[in-house]
Amino acid sequence: MTKKEYVLTVVDNLLKHQEILPSELQNVLQEVKNDIEHVSADTFYLETNMVMTELPHERKPNVDAPFFRLSEAYSDLKDLAEQNQDAHPEFFSAVTQLEGLLDASKGYFPE
Repeated sequence: MTKKEYVLTVVDNLLKHQEILPSELQNVLQEVKNDIEHVSADTFYLETNMVMTELPHERKPNVDAPFFRLSEAYSDLKDLAEQNQDAHPEFFSAVTQLEGLLDASKGYFPE
């Protein structure tokens, strides 16, 4: 499974729970999914491998990048997952996978 396929699987698993997702989060997830679907697996990997080619103070965040958008939505998704953990364990699991993707468990949030 490519990184692109894995991320799409996580996003799809989140989107399966539209009954608990506010429309703003649904829109973000759907837009991220569409953006990812329109790039090749190789391009997606290169864009998300976190290799820096500029000095940190010269780098401007790409606010349209899928991982940036997912990191912006992560806090709200985590809150929803915690509130609905018993009723929607699959949603909680998908948010945990997203956390791993974003490396949020180590306190990393792209800015």
